[in-house]
Amino acid sequence: MRTRILLFLLVLLPVLGGCNDSEDVKQLIVDKNWRLGNFYYKNQNPILDRYPNANEIFEANPNGFIIIFNENNTFSGKAINSSFSGNWTGNGKTNDFSMVITSTTGSDNTQTALDFIKAIKGAYSYKADENMLTIYYRYGIRDESMSFYVKKK
Repeated sequence: MRTRILLFLLVLLPVLGGCNDSEDVKQLIVDKNWRLGNFYYKNQNPILDRYPNANEIFEANPNGFIIIFNENNTFSGKAINSSFSGNWTGNGKTNDFSMVITSTTGSDNTQTALDFIKAIKGAYSYKADENMLTIYYRYGIRDESMSFYVKKK
């Protein structure tokens, strides 16, 4: 009987002692330069009507539209002329995700850059693997997303 109880406890131990949900998110997104690939409607179609020249803007600003997540749940980023930083939280089990910008320097006047920052502030969920990150956000009453890829340092 003792052997069965001991075996049960040994099997249960990894389940109870596993990493928390926040750690799962961190393993995927921390310490990478995430570069914005595009904005998407909920149906995964690119938002071309609002951002008809987004690709040209991204190409003209190779060091912009970046987010870097840190281990201590802070992040920093850059649109075109503005830089920002703040705090983030994520739950690997529910995919809940939020970002709060606490500091901004500089300013941007292109709709693409302004909406990039607005989307970060409206983040509510994510999907990620080692190379791709999708952040879901609300734009007015619509759900939309931004896709990111890892930009080599």
